[in-house]
Amino acid sequence: MANRNPLNLDVRGLVEAQQQLALRAMPPRLRKRLLNRVAMRLRTTWRKRVRDQRDLSGSGFKPRASKRKKKMLTGLAKALGVPRLTSEEVELGWGRKKNSMIAAVNNAGMTQRVTAAQMRRFKRLNPLMATRAQAKKLRQLGYKVLAAGKNKRGRARYMRPSLSWIQENVRYAKAGLLIRLLKDETPGPQAWDIVLPKREFFGPTSAQEVSALVELLLPQILNSPH
Repeated sequence: MANRNPLNLDVRGLVEAQQQLALRAMPPRLRKRLLNRVAMRLRTTWRKRVRDQRDLSGSGFKPRASKRKKKMLTGLAKALGVPRLTSEEVELGWGRKKNSMIAAVNNAGMTQRVTAAQMRRFKRLNPLMATRAQAKKLRQLGYKVLAAGKNKRGRARYMRPSLSWIQENVRYAKAGLLIRLLKDETPGPQAWDIVLPKREFFGPTSAQEVSALVELLLPQILNSPH
C-alpha cells in the first residue's frame, strides 16, 4: 500500500516472505499486536538515534552553521508514532503530512536556490527590523540620522542614534544596504544556494532489521496469554 505521507514507512513491506506466511496464519488480533510491537521497537531505536544525534551509519549529525548547541530533530522524533495500524499493516511515521515532509527533507538533505529578488519579496511581506548586531555595526561605521532643530550655524543637525532606536526604526534589509554603503562594498550575489545537510535518522539500518524483530517477537506473541 502506498504511503500517505512522504516519509512514513509501511513496516509490513520489510518482512520476509516466510514471515509473511507466518503472519497470515495468525489470528488478526495477534497479527495486529505483533505489527504494533515491531513498530514500537523501531520507534524506540530511531528516537534514540536523534537523542544521540547520530545517523543510520552511526556517524554524528552534521552540525548547524550557527553555533547553537540545541539538539536537532528532537521535535520530529518526539512526534514519531504509528498513524495507522490494522491486522494487515502498520505505518510508522507522522499523522501530519507537514511533519512527514519536514522529516523527509532533513533525512535526505536538500539544496535550494534562492535569489535576491525572492528575498526582497519575502522581506516586503515580512518587514523584519534590524538586528542588534546590525545596529552595533551601523554605529561603529558612523551612521547618523537627522535630528530635530538646527545647529549653531542654523544648519540641519545630525546625531548618532541609539542601538534601540535603530532596531525599532530601521528595517533589516535597509540596515544591510546601509552597512554596505558605509563600508563602500560592492553589491552582494544575486543568487546563492542554501544547503540543508543530510541527517538520515529515519529508516532501518538494514533490510534485516525488521525481519529480525519479527523473528524475536513472533514467539512471544504466540506464547503470550491470549
